[in-house]
Amino acid sequence: MGIQAPFAMDRINVIEHLQEVIQDLHGAQVDRQLQRHAPRDRFDPTRTDVSPRIRRAITERLPVEAIVMTADIRRSSSLMKESIDILQFANILDDFVGEFRTVLCYHNGWFDKFTGDGFICYWLVDEGFAAQMETVLTFSATVMESFRSYYYPAFLANLRNMPSGVGLSIGIDAGPCHVAPVAGDLTLVGLPMVGAVRMANAARKPYELLMNAYPGNRLTEGANRNAGQLAADLRYQAAPCCVQTKEYPEGQEAYAFNFIKNGKNLFF
Repeated sequence: MGIQAPFAMDRINVIEHLQEVIQDLHGAQVDRQLQRHAPRDRFDPTRTDVSPRIRRAITERLPVEAIVMTADIRRSSSLMKESIDILQFANILDDFVGEFRTVLCYHNGWFDKFTGDGFICYWLVDEGFAAQMETVLTFSATVMESFRSYYYPAFLANLRNMPSGVGLSIGIDAGPCHVAPVAGDLTLVGLPMVGAVRMANAARKPYELLMNAYPGNRLTEGANRNAGQLAADLRYQAAPCCVQTKEYPEGQEAYAFNFIKNGKNLFF
């Protein structure tokens, strides 16, 4: 019996070695997936900026709080249908999504997917919720202002007929999610993904930002704080509202946001 011990020990060593190899392969796969979606290091753009806590949540399939933002180009199908040069339409759309995917990655944001008429992105809350939400709102205001000032005129210059109501709508929601591999790539899975899309779809006019009640209540402390400073020349105002959604056609509670820049309403 004694001569079997070395063989048993070798078998244990082989199993441990295989487990280490599998862990290394899994870690390398996660690194490749993070390169496509995660925030970038400000000083070394070739590296991702992911905290150990967030990386552990991803590798071990643990829930993590996320703030989800959906940017939706209103009446995008009409823009495509009326385009004189369809490839020019595609180029403008590619520039729009590409620019803000890059900007997003340097503002602690994660790019989830292109949706055909916009994009979905998210922020994984690693520290304070309110501070992270202020980053989200600042990014949202920048996206809408850039779309109105540059991308809307570019679309307009390529149209036969101009449909009314074209603009950008944004929806925001937050809550527990998982960053999980789906079809070989990382994606965010959770109810806030649905909520953000529903908020964007519920917008009644271009350049409207709607936030679901849960994150809105947290940010405004139950509607007791309806404004906040985002930058030296930029602040937000939040107001409770009721919007119709697919799940709640009779209406559900939300918050509508306005942005004030240099004392003037930025969009309305």
